[in-house]
Amino acid sequence: MGTGDFICISMTGGAPWGFRLQGGKEQQQPLQVAKIRSQSKASGSGLCEGDEVVSINGNPCADLTYPEVIKLMESITDSLQMLVKSRLDALFLFLEDQSHLPSLQHLLGYTSLLTATLASQRMGSRKQRRD
Repeated sequence: MGTGDFICISMTGGAPWGFRLQGGKEQQQPLQVAKIRSQSKASGSGLCEGDEVVSINGNPCADLTYPEVIKLMESITDSLQMLVKSRLDALFLFLEDQSHLPSLQHLLGYTSLLTATLASQRMGSRKQRRD
């Protein structure tokens, strides 16, 4: 799995889904997952904070304002399908700047080890969800 992969996320059972979105056309920002609640439907779906939401139940999100997205989400009764663009690259950019990780660098010795471990965990989580 490379950076920027498109992933289909499916959840059933109705709201609450367990995630919060941010952005929208009026903010001139892509619609992104801002927060995922632990032990929620979203946390078990493979959805990750920072993922860009491309479509919700087949409805493209690029030209939707945040209020329009909320209205769309409120209309969903049982099954939610989201096409998202993975933000795995954000993890690498965060870890590439080693200035904020001095204690972890000292403990681990290699930031690349931490990068590989975290990336592997995320990819494994998503792979398990698709199997």
